[in-house]
Amino acid sequence: MAPAPSSEVDLLIIGAGPAGLMAAAWASQFPISTRIIDKKHARVPTGQADDLQPRSVEIFDSFGMVDPVWKNGCHISEICKPDSTGRIRREQRVQSQTLGTCRYTQCAINQGFIEQTVLDMLKTTGKVHVERDTLPEKLTIDQSITQKEDAYPITIEIRQNVYDHHSSEVNSSDKSNAAPSNGIKKSQETAKSERVEIIKAKYLLGCDGGHSWTRRQVGLPLEGEQSDHVWGVIDIIPLTDFPDIRQSSVIHSASSGSIMTVPREGRLNRLYIQLSEEGSNYDRSQITPELMKQKAQAILDPYTLDFKCCGWLSAYQIGQRIAPKFSVEDRIYLAGDAVHTHSPKLGQGMNVSLQDTYNLCWKLGSVISGIAKRDILHTYDTERRQVALDLLAADREIARFYSRSLKKGSTSVSINETDSVDFQVIRNKMYDFLAGVGVTYGPSILVAQSSDGVTAVKSAPKEAPIIARQDMARNIKLGRRLQSYKVINQAEAGPVLLADLLKSDGRWRMIVFAGDLTNPNQARRVNQLGELLAEPHSILRTYTPPSQPIDSVIELLTIHSGPRQSVTLFDLHDIFHPYDERLGWDYWKVFVDDVSYFEGFDDMYGKYGIGRQEGCIVVCRPDQHVGYIGALEDYKDVERYFSRILVPQI
Repeated sequence: MAPAPSSEVDLLIIGAGPAGLMAAAWASQFPISTRIIDKKHARVPTGQADDLQPRSVEIFDSFGMVDPVWKNGCHISEICKPDSTGRIRREQRVQSQTLGTCRYTQCAINQGFIEQTVLDMLKTTGKVHVERDTLPEKLTIDQSITQKEDAYPITIEIRQNVYDHHSSEVNSSDKSNAAPSNGIKKSQETAKSERVEIIKAKYLLGCDGGHSWTRRQVGLPLEGEQSDHVWGVIDIIPLTDFPDIRQSSVIHSASSGSIMTVPREGRLNRLYIQLSEEGSNYDRSQITPELMKQKAQAILDPYTLDFKCCGWLSAYQIGQRIAPKFSVEDRIYLAGDAVHTHSPKLGQGMNVSLQDTYNLCWKLGSVISGIAKRDILHTYDTERRQVALDLLAADREIARFYSRSLKKGSTSVSINETDSVDFQVIRNKMYDFLAGVGVTYGPSILVAQSSDGVTAVKSAPKEAPIIARQDMARNIKLGRRLQSYKVINQAEAGPVLLADLLKSDGRWRMIVFAGDLTNPNQARRVNQLGELLAEPHSILRTYTPPSQPIDSVIELLTIHSGPRQSVTLFDLHDIFHPYDERLGWDYWKVFVDDVSYFEGFDDMYGKYGIGRQEGCIVVCRPDQHVGYIGALEDYKDVERYFSRILVPQI
């Protein structure tokens, strides 16, 4: 028998769910070789995860793929909390998010649509495509070469099966009483051929779910606990007189349990239905659409509920588990359900999973392409594992609130205890974290230590820490994504959202808040900074490959405090609006925080807590999280910051 063919690849991704596809989206932005394999022959057709939280929608926007999701999804603006001591009544209406934190709301839409959106983006770039019907079978790592920059220490044997497939996707109008575990019916498959291949990879990323093959191969357990609470999940087109069915609702009945409703795209609604409580033995194989309907009817009484169309159903037990670490040898990484599992009631599974790889894969792309040092890879474990721990703690708290006692004497949360809780208080307490906009990474090589006395965590560098001037931008949190406001293009006078300037393309952003340029002393300070940035060995030139534009690694953006009509582009040093011999001046680097002709005044300086006279410097990572804040004179600290992260190109 001839030996199996072999190949080499920079990054191999196992699993083409949301986390794996987000990893592929990032990889497509870098000049690296990437392969992504998946054991299934098609994407998820329906069911599974059901929404994108605001930060996830922002991330989709940063890749230029938000439009189909935003146009087709259901935007959740309000959450209702009906309750019952014998009759269902609405107790509260709660706004879904805190005002001013994000331009997007939670967007409910099925996982299959979300996956297809990313697949369409990958098809457009033409750099990464999913290899389906492909199973990994053997994994080895040569630990003797893991520290060598260009080594391929990982060897994977894969087997690709070629099948004849026969109608395996779920029909949304299927009324079968069977209870598929994952919304995909078994297809009739006839094996035609098999192909074995040996792949040598620099890096491996396992996004292969809660039963992760990759995690088992590297010997990482999932540690934690699982309760006996069983919940059913079903997607239906409801026939009901319940008035809040098109709102996200959290409903506690007096004696029949709890139900959550989530409005979805089109006419669909998802119902999360409590089927059992702690200490109950429940046969999940007996769960059918009819059983789910009966349970829902009992909880909603005296309102009625029926349905003729059922697209998907499943059941799960509440559990919180996490792996002791998310990486091995800084060569093999795991993300999403492969390293943390929890109940779906917080709407976080898909969101935290794709945000895991959103955090990781700009780092991998930067390292593999020779732009960044391998030291930055350590931060994936410290940053994302803490997020997972925080999520598990929130999941336990909200699970106690949702899992209403079904009978007297239950060890679950009591009726009185549950009823006494103000849902707006719970929502406000958790919103920033659950929406993703409050995720804050601690001090590390990528996040400078704050001058307000925050203690560095273990991931901080051993040498003297870089101290950021938190006082220069009081409302910008180090380690948190930079919130977006509108500014005005200096040359064109049109309004621009800052988020639209911070695309997910692998670039760092150094934002110079130039202050009041009509003040001669302030203009002098800004232009002195410009002179430093224009020097032959400045950060802009040191870390940019000679053959690439000066903004290809670190993009310099300037936002002054106006008034716009009293300033011209040419009051600033050329480095702030660089000149190209073929294209001329770059008119899209300088902006002003001033009144727009048609869209008002966002007061970015005021909302960020930046002085309108003196300004400051803010450095954003490629994932829009803030890494450094300093005064205009702190250029040497900016140099030190980047020297620990980036690889000189000259």
